Formats: sequence, structure tokens, C-alpha cells
Amino acid sequence: MRRLRIGKYRRISLRFFAWCVVPLTCTVGAFADEHGYDVLVARLSGQAIPNGAGIRIAQVEASGDGTAPNYSPNQTAPEFSGKTFTAQSGVPTVSWHANTVAQYLYSNTGSIASGVTNIYLWESNSFINTALRYGQPTVAPTTPPSTALKIYNNSWIGGASGSTPTAVDNEILRRGDFAMNRDDTLYVVGVNNGATSPTYPLMTMGYHGLSVGMMNGNHSHGDVPVGADGVGRMKPEIVASADASSWTTAVVSSVAALLYQTAATHPSVSMNTNADETTVIKAIMMAGARHRSGWTNNPATSGANRGLTLKPLDRIYGVDVVNVDRSHRILTGGERDGSSTAGAAVAPPAGWDFEVIPSAATRFWRIRSTQTIPELSIVATWHRIGTTAIATPSFADINLTLYRLDSTGGIWPLEGDGGSAYFSSGNIASRSTVDNVEHLYVKDLAPGEYLIEAKRIGSATAATSFALAWIMAPMQGDLNQDGKVDGIDLATLLSGWGGNGGDVNGDGITDGSDLAALLSNWGSGF
Repeated sequence: MRRLRIGKYRRISLRFFAWCVVPLTCTVGAFADEHGYDVLVARLSGQAIPNGAGIRIAQVEASGDGTAPNYSPNQTAPEFSGKTFTAQSGVPTVSWHANTVAQYLYSNTGSIASGVTNIYLWESNSFINTALRYGQPTVAPTTPPSTALKIYNNSWIGGASGSTPTAVDNEILRRGDFAMNRDDTLYVVGVNNGATSPTYPLMTMGYHGLSVGMMNGNHSHGDVPVGADGVGRMKPEIVASADASSWTTAVVSSVAALLYQTAATHPSVSMNTNADETTVIKAIMMAGARHRSGWTNNPATSGANRGLTLKPLDRIYGVDVVNVDRSHRILTGGERDGSSTAGAAVAPPAGWDFEVIPSAATRFWRIRSTQTIPELSIVATWHRIGTTAIATPSFADINLTLYRLDSTGGIWPLEGDGGSAYFSSGNIASRSTVDNVEHLYVKDLAPGEYLIEAKRIGSATAATSFALAWIMAPMQGDLNQDGKVDGIDLATLLSGWGGNGGDVNGDGITDGSDLAALLSNWGSGF
């Protein structure tokens, strides 16, 4: 643990948290399969593949020896050619840790976000003092040096008194949340390495950021403890593939860069100013995560509360593995406005919404399928709101529930044993009282129409904004993943005959068995 100074009178413990001490050489292919990048490239064949171009990233690093400004990657390395680095904490020297984070985050050879060319470098204590302006009660955090700076990668941990949250930590986290809400930026933050290690407050315990662990589960996890704002909230929120949390944090940041670029450039969303809202990008990344076998947010499995959970995430893996293809599908599915009544229009199989909801109000979205939906993932997330950078923020409580609609438009609950006729497992209600995330994950949802309900609880009068994102698993034969099996899919299959371009059943070759599978679902759609 390295002791670093914060402010004039206080000291804070900050450190980077990698297991190994040798920088890694990585390639895009090493992690593409796990995070959906190869699927994205195949799906967008013939189209421009997003690579983070035009998006600026901040890389915040703990100084390796606690005093020297070694917080920069090797800026002269070929893998960073064409990049522009702007140091924010004095002239830096090279850090092996910063260099490895950069390889995963934006390098030309090791990152899916190789199109990122402008990087702002901060040393972590300097970031706390000069960017967040800790200890200056009447002063707000500084604004970003560029409006194109969307992502702050924080591959470091710390706390004013170690791993026990204090008022110092809470002020820093409130300032970070205030800045994210004001500037529409996203802090991607890592948790500590080691499954039995303590979770440090900075920057993991914030509300608005996205906390990151590892696919193998060898990271700190659990509820936010006493002493911090929002006791009982679940951390981490998402995981990725790499052998240290520092690197998985960078992987998740690289996915975010591709999504921010898509929000700015894709014709389906580029004219929508809501597409790059922090809550929208966060909800899309969480709803798009790949849930592996064994993932659970522990809903009741029988009785009157079957399908209800009070804890929205898996206690170790959050929503599980970040997936750029699924998240890209959600984002480009476009915004679909919620309705204040149950007569909402039918939404596409993947999409999102950004809503402002007053107290005690409800919003609805309708979804439909003519065949069993293998999996349905829905996430709502929202910010707490502070009037100043250090004031105790207000916090809304929003519940998420899925209902079934009958042929006459009648609304029927799925909670309880009666719901077993309509879904095999998962949760159709998420009702945490402390988290600013709610998550529904349903498997084998029967054909029919359903209603997603977001309901704000409580008597507070101030309206609050929130984001909702959803995705249905594509049906067999829906090769372009537009929610239906039709002539476009058949043409794709036939053009790939003998190769693997139209491989429906996943056996590696496009042949008669794929044609039979496609035709068996002909005309089906969500």
C-alpha cells in the first residue's frame, strides 16, 4: 500500500492493483471471442466497424512509488503511434502498469478501441485534488478538457483510511458522481484483486460509474459497507476477461468507446441527443452482458414470490461478461419511448429509452414474440442527484416488473408459482431499495405479448431521469438479428453455402441442416 497525499492536511492510500509486474503483449483476437467483438465484425460485414474513433479517453493512474509522476504509458512505443497524450498532472515518466492498461484500452495492436487517438493522463491524487477538487466545499469539479472526453478509466483503488469508507471517501465519490451527471461522462472503475480481498471505496463505491471485476471471479465483491453512502448496494456490476482487474477495467472502457462512437455516428441514433447519456450507455452495457451458466441474482424459485429478487445482480459477477455485439444491437435498435399507460406500442427485440419520471409515476414498454424467447435481459439505471458537489444527494427508488398481456389487453402478473407456465427460470421482478440498478433476466419466456413496467416508488416530488435497455436472444435463423426470419436471412444463408457465412446451427459449415433450421422458423418474429 502506497501512502499518497491528498489535499493539504490529509493523506490517502491509493494504489494500482495488478497481480503481475511484467507488461503484457495482447492482441484484439485474444479477447474478441469472449466479448462479442468477432460476432460484431461478422454481423457488420461490409459496414464500418466502430473502433472508438473521435472519442477521447482519460487514463487515471496511481503513481507507482507514491511520489514520482510515473503515470504514463511509453508514448514512443509503436503500438501507440498516432496517439496524442495530454498530461494533466505534470510531466510524467513511464509506468509499466499504465503501459499495460493502455495496451488493452486504446493501443493499435491490443485493443478493439484502436481508433482512440486522444488520451488525457492523470495521476490519481492529482485527479482527486485538481479535477474533482476535493476539499474545496464551494467549488465544483472542473469540466472535462474536451466535450469529446467521454470515458475515465480508473485502474486503481484507494481509500482515506484503507478499505473502510470515511467522510473523505464519500465526498470524493459524490464529486465524481456530480461530474458524471453534469458532463455526461462515464467512470469505469476496477475492484480489488482477490476473491477474499477487501473492497476499497475509491472509486468502486460510487453510484454512477461502472465497477468491473474478472470473469474468473477472483476479485473483491459484496455489498457496499457501513460508512459509505448507499449501504448494501452490490459491487461489481460487470466483468471481463483478463488476469487482473486493472486490465478488465480497460477492456470494459474500450467497449464503452465503441458504443460512444456508435452513438455519435450511426444513422439510427446519431441525431438523438439521448444516445450518449451516461445512464443510457451504462444500461446498454449492462443489459447486453452475456450471462453464463450459473449466473443468478437469486430470485425466489417457488411460492408466492417466485421470480422476485430484491438484489438485482449476481453477488460475484454483477450482470456478467461485457459483450460489445449485444450492446451495439441494443444501441442501434434505437430509442423507444415508454408510455404512461399500458397501451404502449410494440418495441423491437433490442432497444432502449431515456425517460424523466416524477414521483409515483409508471412507464410501460410492450414486447412481443411468436416463439419462445430463449433469454430476455432488461436493465434500468439512474443517477442520484446532488444540488452541489458535496451535498447529500437525493435518490429515487424505481422498481422493474414484467407482466403478461392476454388477447384482450388484460394485464396478468407473472410473480408466483403461476408464472412457471410462462418462463422456466430467472426473475420477472427486481425491487432493490438501495441500488440504482434494477435487472430482469428471464429464460424460456413463452410466446405472446408482455409489458415491461418501471415504477417509481415514494413520495418525493422531484422528477428524475432513468435509462432502460432490453434485448431478446435472437431466434434460430435470424441471421441479421432484426427480430424476424425472412428472405434477407435466406439470402445470407445461400450466399454462404459451403462456408460458414450462414451457419445457423453453429456447426461451422452452412449446409442443408442450416437451411432446414431456418425454414422451420420461417415467418417467426419478435
